Amino acid sequence: MGLSDKNVVLLSKLLDLTATKNKVLANNIANVNTPGFKKSEVSFEKELLKAVDSKNINKIKNLQGSPSFSKDKSTRKDGNNVDLDQELVTFYQMSDRHNIYLEILSKKFKGMISAIEGR
Repeated sequence: MGLSDKNVVLLSKLLDLTATKNKVLANNIANVNTPGFKKSEVSFEKELLKAVDSKNINKIKNLQGSPSFSKDKSTRKDGNNVDLDQELVTFYQMSDRHNIYLEILSKKFKGMISAIEGR
């Protein structure tokens, strides 16, 4: 097991993707009161599943979470389509996932260190 271990690569990529998604969500939340603002989204789940199913580590490494404008129609008079409640729920879900991935990766590295030190 090393830094090129598939699980380490996958967890590292999941950390990157959840961080990217939360940056976009934070921007949406910050602009909840900006007239005409159109929220952005980051979708990576389908591409991630394809990359994992392919068992090609390079596809996982090269996976990108690219923001795009939401296709949700505005329901507000000012043209803003940010639903604060939904954005906050998604933000907290992604934060929880991010923390879980971080904890798992941390335990993997602690295991590597113990193996190196001969414990």
